[in-house]
Amino acid sequence: MKALALVLIALAMLAFAAGRIVPPPPVTASRSQPAVLAASHDSAGADISDAYGNEVTNAVAEYSLDPTGSLYELHSPQIELPHLGSPKS
Repeated sequence: MKALALVLIALAMLAFAAGRIVPPPPVTASRSQPAVLAASHDSAGADISDAYGNEVTNAVAEYSLDPTGSLYELHSPQIELPHLGSPKS
């Protein structure tokens, strides 16, 4: 019984060591295509195409932190934000 426990402990240690040496493959390996994305970037850095050929423009949103440390988006003056109307009872 004691020998069986020692064998199981040794097998568990070997399995743990093998798992530490050989990392699992990344989750997004089938989706990532860095060569396509990097090659489609133009010299000015303005427009790129994604892996499917769709044009992707640079993001225009800017973010900042409020006094409590929460992240919020700074809106351009040209953007109209929806506002709730007065409550009706």
